[in-house]
Amino acid sequence: AKLAKLNLTEEEIIRFTSQLTEVLNFVEKINRVETKDTPPLFNVAGKQNIMREDVVRPSLTQEEALANAKETYKGYFKVKAVLG
Repeated sequence: AKLAKLNLTEEEIIRFTSQLTEVLNFVEKINRVETKDTPPLFNVAGKQNIMREDVVRPSLTQEEALANAKETYKGYFKVKAVLG
């Protein structure tokens, strides 16, 4: 929540902590399942090569893309550092 800059109430922190614990406990159960003789499954739908062609199309200008930016610097988005 801190990294995502979420303002959570004490009640939300307690609820989400409980939910996260449940998720982590479930992942732990999954990790204990023996899968040594199970072949990997990469695609459950059976579809292949469904990607579209990579075609250059008109897009936003740099000015349009930056129009609603809180801060810019020399034509780029300016954001606070996320790695400390």
